[in-house]
Amino acid sequence: MSCESASVAVLLHPTGNGRRLLLVSERTGQRTLLDATVLDALCALTPSAATALVRTAVQEGAPA
Repeated sequence: MSCESASVAVLLHPTGNGRRLLLVSERTGQRTLLDATVLDALCALTPSAATALVRTAVQEGAPA
C-alpha cells in the first residue's frame, strides 16, 4: 500500500499461534506483526482517536 507520504508492504505471516499481518515500512525497513486482537481494537477506534494515536506515534519518533 502506498500514498504520497508512505509505502508499506502488507503480508500474511504464519506463526505458532496462527497467522498475523506483517507490516513493513518500505521507507525505513521497520516491521511489526499484528494479531486479530490488535486489529479488532483498531477497528473500534473513531477516526479522531485513530488520528490522535498516529499523531502521537509520529511525534514520539521525531528527533528532538
